[in-house]
Amino acid sequence: MRMSRVHIDKVEHPGELGRKISQALEWVGVRQIIPPGARVFIKPNLTWKRPTPGVTVTPVFLRALTETLLPLTPNITIGESEGGQACFQAEEAFATHGLNDLAKDYGIRVVNLSKEKSAVGVVPVNGKPVSLQVPALLLHEVDVFITVPVPKIHAMTGVSIGFKNQWGCLGDKMRVTQHPNFNSAILALNKLFKPQLCICDGTFFLDYTGPLIGEAVPMNLVIAGNDVGATSLAVCEIMRIDPLSIAHHRLARQEGMFPESLREIAFNRPPQDFAKRNFRLRRSAINYIHLAAFNNAILNWLFYNSIFADALHRVLWFIRKQPLISRFLYGKLGPGEANRGGQAV
Repeated sequence: MRMSRVHIDKVEHPGELGRKISQALEWVGVRQIIPPGARVFIKPNLTWKRPTPGVTVTPVFLRALTETLLPLTPNITIGESEGGQACFQAEEAFATHGLNDLAKDYGIRVVNLSKEKSAVGVVPVNGKPVSLQVPALLLHEVDVFITVPVPKIHAMTGVSIGFKNQWGCLGDKMRVTQHPNFNSAILALNKLFKPQLCICDGTFFLDYTGPLIGEAVPMNLVIAGNDVGATSLAVCEIMRIDPLSIAHHRLARQEGMFPESLREIAFNRPPQDFAKRNFRLRRSAINYIHLAAFNNAILNWLFYNSIFADALHRVLWFIRKQPLISRFLYGKLGPGEANRGGQAV
């Protein structure tokens, strides 16, 4: 069994980002993971259509990562799905995050997963088969899957780190309808795609609410691991969050996908060295409305699939425009650009 390895380092100035990523990947054994010519798929966190600190991967990080991987293989694909409820097109995010430029400069492939042919993937989770419609290319045309999350507090799932980033691989623009089954579905996605590298863009972490609003905290970290669970555990330690307070982490441990302790992981430096802040979930009133639909299948159907769904959303968007009500719903952080224009993914 492969030893879990996680490398954590601070980027002191922008010019050393590429070198830091390269050092991290070498330390976790990238040359054993990516053989020459392998078909590599990179799943960045593109939760919004424009670069937003703590919300989306920074374009400079994604470029530096791509340039580090190219000497190993030219066969690189970067992909993401449409925004939840089609609140934005993936192509918008590709353009603003520099993916089109990467494709032009290096000949890599950029794909909108919502437009790819789908296939059914079935894996057991918690002793029961979980069946999901997923992009066929991720099942049949990828040798090495790399997930690139942005560490953040998440109002629905507690945190968004290594496992959660794969939710965007559900090409269905109405994937919000699968939220009541999130824990089993997200682990099924990770079992289907088997991410072999988890490389966190730790330029900013997001505190308080997430995934689209919160406080972007400059951390300037590169965190890379050869195991999603081990990397997620390390990030929880940096954020000073109990990893088992997160429901999908508890299920992941039950499934053998999450380490029992930090002692099972080889680190270049202890994650405690980088734990400078207590990150905490602080839900606003609007979060509790979404949380109800996230956890309850009947409410989820009412909000997103019933004949009343459009009317409910029109009412909600109308009252959000009222300053006093908006202040009450969102709290001191306000609705943010992303929530003025779309839904969480």
